[in-house]
Amino acid sequence: MNSSNLAASENKKPFNQERILSVDILRGFALFGIIYSHMVFWYTAGPLPEHFYQDHMTPLSIVASGFYVLFFIAKFFSIFSFLFGLSFYIQMQSLIKYGDNFVARFAWRLAILGMIGLLHRTFWRGDILSIYVPLGFLLIVFRNISNRILIIIGCILVLNIPTQIAQLFNLAVNNTYQFFAGDHDAEVVLYYQVVAQDNFWQMCRDNLLGTMDGIRYQLSSGRLIITFGFFLLGMLVGRAGWFNHPDAANTYFRPIWNKCWKAILGIIAMAIVLGIALKGFGVDFQKSPWGQFPFLILWDFFNATLALFYISGIVLLLTKRFWLKWLSPLGNIGKMALTTYLTQSIIGVLLFYHVGFGLLGKTTPAENIGIGLVIFAVQILICSWWLRRFHYGPVEWLWRSATFLKWQPFRKPSAAT
Repeated sequence: MNSSNLAASENKKPFNQERILSVDILRGFALFGIIYSHMVFWYTAGPLPEHFYQDHMTPLSIVASGFYVLFFIAKFFSIFSFLFGLSFYIQMQSLIKYGDNFVARFAWRLAILGMIGLLHRTFWRGDILSIYVPLGFLLIVFRNISNRILIIIGCILVLNIPTQIAQLFNLAVNNTYQFFAGDHDAEVVLYYQVVAQDNFWQMCRDNLLGTMDGIRYQLSSGRLIITFGFFLLGMLVGRAGWFNHPDAANTYFRPIWNKCWKAILGIIAMAIVLGIALKGFGVDFQKSPWGQFPFLILWDFFNATLALFYISGIVLLLTKRFWLKWLSPLGNIGKMALTTYLTQSIIGVLLFYHVGFGLLGKTTPAENIGIGLVIFAVQILICSWWLRRFHYGPVEWLWRSATFLKWQPFRKPSAAT
């Protein structure tokens, strides 16, 4: 790639379109869900010994963990993925409008994000950026597909249907829906060592060695294709211009919100009825893969529907002056999403891992959530203070400067004065 070509169109200032407040607020909301999900169990990105969870389950921790399972796990990464696809389309249109080579520029932008993700994964095994990068390249391939095909493929993927079909086939052949046979107990021991015993260099080495475990999880759970499905839906919404429509909340998002809450109630009712029926037939869920499988399908549907419920619900709330006032601070943290995400990982590792304060097991899940809420509140304050003085977050500024191979304006003139 020719660096002079990449830098040539900078004076036309692509990517400088006016930001959409509701999108930034959604991004900030997603970051809240991400810190909750990671903090509750000591910012770990892998399994710990089972007794470790049980030993710390105070009544408040049971509530915090229940909220995590029902309302957070596997929902907020979907919102983040939806927003990635939406931003992809906005950036694509901006680059094309200003005459830039979109494919070359965005591919280079993804390559830089991949380097950031690799550094992040070295420090913390739960990195999502290194997953986004290859899927981002695939999104470039899908950018010109028709809306009809896009929504069909997107819905199939976000509902995890390909994984469910593969699991059903494996269940029929091998009497298990698990794709990868592994020694779970050994994995638990190894990961506990990373968190509780490794020094910094050992932790980095073991995190990189654990990359294949992460890939196997992405494949076996279907999270990889769910992520790409939300990429596609985000790009589709961007193409339809919903966030630019003056009455988008009532015209587009309210019908989705209404359908989602009804679907959620239906899924919960089906799970209850199915559970009672199977128990009546004497099926032991813990020992029967066939008994577990219908609940896995309902779980995937529940997660996807609740993610869409959150997205449409936030957009609707923002039409109310009261909620707009109270949710607007999330917009500042959303503008600094990459900096915030990386900072959360650094804080989490330093708090709980052996390389830092080693609080693993010294706090309960409920206490972890309290700590996480304080951290997030402080991040909102810092982001608000920062953006009054600077155009971008520090990592966003470096990423943008590297994208265009030219230092971007950083400090706002009023702040310099």
